Amino acid sequence: MQKDVVNLQDDIVKLQNQLSEMQKNQADLSVQMEDLNANIKTLNSKIEETNERFVIFGQKLEDTNVDFTNKLSLLSEKVTKKIEETKPTPTQIYGAAYTDYTMKNYDLAIAGFQEYIQQYPSGTLVPNAQFWIGISFYDKGDLEKAVENFDKLIANFPKSEKIPSAKLKKAISLLKLKKETEAIAVFENIIKNHPKTSEARQSENYLSPLKKPQ
Repeated sequence: MQKDVVNLQDDIVKLQNQLSEMQKNQADLSVQMEDLNANIKTLNSKIEETNERFVIFGQKLEDTNVDFTNKLSLLSEKVTKKIEETKPTPTQIYGAAYTDYTMKNYDLAIAGFQEYIQQYPSGTLVPNAQFWIGISFYDKGDLEKAVENFDKLIANFPKSEKIPSAKLKKAISLLKLKKETEAIAVFENIIKNHPKTSEARQSENYLSPLKKPQ
């Protein structure tokens, strides 16, 4: 009986020790949980701080983009204005093309007169530019192109003062291209529609050897 009591006391001591150990472990766990909660709280604080920095950075980036866009727009306006200021005038384009023609730079002259027509289709010198394109082709020996461009002048600007000269050069070009019948028709048109002009007199001179005796 006494032995059983002793054993029971030993068991009670063991249980008390185990309970004490469990309480100690629980206390340690509580401390660890508190540390973990503190760490989580610190981490959350850092995350919030980082988010705030991102918001501030995003705002600064947006402000920078707006400022850059405004500066780019202003620069574009300045460049456009500068281009407009340095853009040659209609008279300058036409004058440069005519200078190229007088220097026998026919390709440059043609390009210059075409540029004038393209940029200023309603310009007062468009008929003249078209005439000099035809003359440039004539002088460089491209007679087909010469006739084509004289026809453009005749069709689009029938009241131009250059019409008699354009018709005469067209007729001469046709004559050189061995298109005698067409050339004669143009010479006769000049004599009929532009009498008392130097072109009419020249047309008569060209016609004389071409007409067959009756």
